[in-house]
Order: sequence, then C-alpha cells, then structure tokens
Amino acid sequence: MKTIDEALREVEQIVDKNNHANDLVYFRYHRERFRKMAETVCAKLPKGSAVLDIGSHYLHSSILLSLLGYRVDSMDVTEFCTLPFIQARATAYGLTQIEENNLEKLTSLTEVENKYDLILFAEIFEHITFNPIGFWQRIHSLIKQNGNIYISTPNSLTIYAIIKTLYKVITLKGIGLDVSAIFPTVTYGHHWKEYSASEIKTYFNILNNGFQVSITKFNYKPKESTGTLKSSIRNGLLQLGNSIPYFKEALEVWVTVDKSQPFKVNIPQY
Repeated sequence: MKTIDEALREVEQIVDKNNHANDLVYFRYHRERFRKMAETVCAKLPKGSAVLDIGSHYLHSSILLSLLGYRVDSMDVTEFCTLPFIQARATAYGLTQIEENNLEKLTSLTEVENKYDLILFAEIFEHITFNPIGFWQRIHSLIKQNGNIYISTPNSLTIYAIIKTLYKVITLKGIGLDVSAIFPTVTYGHHWKEYSASEIKTYFNILNNGFQVSITKFNYKPKESTGTLKSSIRNGLLQLGNSIPYFKEALEVWVTVDKSQPFKVNIPQY
C-alpha cells in the first residue's frame, strides 16, 4: 500500500503529464489541502471503505484516496465527467463516475441506500445556492450508520476577509460577492456563502441531532506571486491570520452520522 507522500506524488505526476492548464493550476494551489484530507481520512477510516467524492472535479482527491486503498465513486456535473482526460483517469484508477447535474435532488442515486462509509464534500459547501434540506436528507440515506462526512471549506472569519468586508462597508461598495466576480466564473464556481466554524455547527444542529460535528482550522494556500500591492496586502493579512489559530484560512469538518435521529426540519414549500 502506498504512503500518502507516494500517492500524492503519483497524482502530481499524472497532472504534470497531462499538462492541462486548469488541472495544473488547481492541483498546485490545493496540493497541501489534498495532503491534509488524506491524513485525516487515513487516520479515521479503515482501508477498503466505500467513499463518495461529491464534486470530484479533476479527480485529484478520488485518485489519491483510491491509491491509498479506498473504494471511490466520483460524482460531478456532465461538463467534468465527459472530459476525455477525466474519463481516462477514472478508467485507469478504477473509479466509478456518477454524472449528477442536480445536486439538490441527487437523482443519479435514487435507488441507493446505506452504501457509503464516507462522503467527501471538499470545497463544495460554499457553492450551495439551493435550499439544502433535501440534499442532506439524501446524504443521510446514502451513508451507513455511523458513517462520516468530510467537508473542507474556507473560514469566513479570516483577518483578510474581515478587513475586506469592513472596507467595502465603509466605502459603501456593498457586502458579499463582488459584482465583478460574477461574470468571469461559471455559475457553480462562485463562493456564494462562506461559513465560520460556529455557523457550521449551528447549520448541522438545525438539521439533525444525529450529526456529530468536529472542526479543525488549518491553512494550505500558497502565496500569490503577482507582485501587486493588492496581492502583497492579501498575503500579509493571510500570513498574520494563519499565525493565530482562530483566524486560519480553512475549516476541516468531520461529521459522524447517527442515523437513528430524525430530521428536525422539513423542505419548505412554495
């Protein structure tokens, strides 16, 4: 069985050999996040466990976990699943691809129950734009009793984010996502809502008492190297924040699911 370092190097070699610009940029930016995820999963989950990777993107996480001995199903929208190099990767590493274009309903898994030991939801939480109750009800049915959910997501309470928000308010520019950021990114690429650790705990407590949540703050992002004043300020503020545990830039969420507990909320009606 490969070590995490060996598996990560193999994924990196796959990406380098493919030489696809977006694939390269994404892997290099998130490399240390992939390591953090693999370390946590290997520490908590037995090898051979069944994993569903929702938002599998370029299959970096899926391949990494497959190399580490897990059985992985990879889910994403058709635009990603049908890319020729993604299909080749899935075949080469024994990944089952699942096309899903309606995350709210998860219709691709309608007949599936109690299948997964772990559901990976990395860098997707902040992209949800729909009412999430039905989604989490389906996740609840897909996962095994005492199964787990892994979430990584930005920490909304970084020093950089707080100062940026205060600046926008003081200058009367607005709150939230910059208008200029809406246009150059595909719809499911925006961070419509970033969360604090306390908000995530409240979120799952509202849904179901059977979601047992633990959260670790960490950092992984490389410094921006554009040389502009804006990037220098951003790098400095992130570095300052990452030196203070509370303000670290990312949240790692581990949720253990007790399926004996009922949901406390219903899907709202129109």
